[in-house]
Amino acid sequence: MKKNILFICLLVLFTGCDSFLDLKPIDYPVEDNFYSDVKGLEGALIGAYDELQSTDQYGAKFQTLMEMRGDNILNNNSGASGGITYQIEVFTETPANSNLSGSWLSLYNVIYRCNLILQNVETVKMTDDQRNKIAGQASFIRALSYFNVVRLWGKAPLITKVQTVEEARNNKRAEVNAIYEQIIQDLEVAKKLPASWADSEKGRVTSYAAQALLAKVYLYRGRFADVVTELTPVVETVKKGSVLALVPMNQTFPGNLKTSKDIIFAVQYLKGGVGESVHQNNRYRNNDNGNVISLEQSEFESGDIRKAMVAPTGNGERPQKFNAPAENNETSGDFPVLRCAEVMLMYAEALNETSFPNAEALAALNAVRINAGLVAKKAADFESKEAFRAAVYKERRLELALECDRWFDIVRTNQFEVIYNMIPAYRKLYPVPQEELENVYDPTGWQNDGYTL
Repeated sequence: MKKNILFICLLVLFTGCDSFLDLKPIDYPVEDNFYSDVKGLEGALIGAYDELQSTDQYGAKFQTLMEMRGDNILNNNSGASGGITYQIEVFTETPANSNLSGSWLSLYNVIYRCNLILQNVETVKMTDDQRNKIAGQASFIRALSYFNVVRLWGKAPLITKVQTVEEARNNKRAEVNAIYEQIIQDLEVAKKLPASWADSEKGRVTSYAAQALLAKVYLYRGRFADVVTELTPVVETVKKGSVLALVPMNQTFPGNLKTSKDIIFAVQYLKGGVGESVHQNNRYRNNDNGNVISLEQSEFESGDIRKAMVAPTGNGERPQKFNAPAENNETSGDFPVLRCAEVMLMYAEALNETSFPNAEALAALNAVRINAGLVAKKAADFESKEAFRAAVYKERRLELALECDRWFDIVRTNQFEVIYNMIPAYRKLYPVPQEELENVYDPTGWQNDGYTL
């Protein structure tokens, strides 16, 4: 009897070793049937959207990796969970940090789900409109996931089809340029999506979201003329105010994220405690109740309505920006990924980089300032391109605080060397999780410079 129990345990152990990389959904035994019609593909698409809500992504850990790493949030509980969150803040994390492995796995889980959809969408019988919508949404979500992967880790496996375990164990890291090219290709597909959806389907990706994210990708690549090209029609739509519009922050946050015209794309959550509890932390989370806002109130000008949204918090307190009204004892809202205010700031930044002085750039910057309750700047206030650039950077910090952009902005705009002049430059990228190094046959070239392989 004991021998039989041992045999069963060993069987589970060794069969499990090959399954952890396979990333197959629970319904794998009927996978071929599941993705054979439109209904199945739509269900898979909802699964891709759903994983964005995960606590390993926008639900929690992205706040640690993308905000706490910057200068907007501090962790006041250095001993919690073995210090894994505090390590991120003070640049002492190792490849074994579970914040990294959790987010890496979740991102590639989304990519896997999107690959399943895109691999099957051409063979399922449907109309061209249905195909464009399904492929467009899956392409956008995959692009967003790879955008987060490349910004967090740099080089990474570029997987665009479903892999066997053997293929996965032989993966190599693709160059950053190759990953960005795939992101751009995916977003070009997503641009074919409709500009809006019926109210019953609101929250799905739109063509405006694809254009805005593509422009953001070009911004990171320094392709400023392409940023302007992509954003010009979006900016015109924002100015008209019928579909998209600048909305004062206190009218969008915290309770109107689902209806505000400022939101171009957000990770959406059910309201009032409905749905999986693991996905109900859809606001800024004080992980282990030790995170506090450290953004200085003196950074804001008098009359700035954004100031109260990110007022300093104590341990366990939520900032006003994400402290949505309670419904059925649950706070609920969405997590914004792309907003009209950011579109205007990207537009201003790109126009300034292509030609200074630029009246349109000034108008875009002032649109955000006026929306925040501030007076407009004059051309005479900016004596150089560098001065205007600094003004845009500051508006980005104040406007997008706690929205998972600050750390990337610090790195992208070369502020790292100023703010963190005592931190080695290799810390601009996170270490590849140790679990991934152990999952491949040959880990040579897998770890980022500066970290121990």
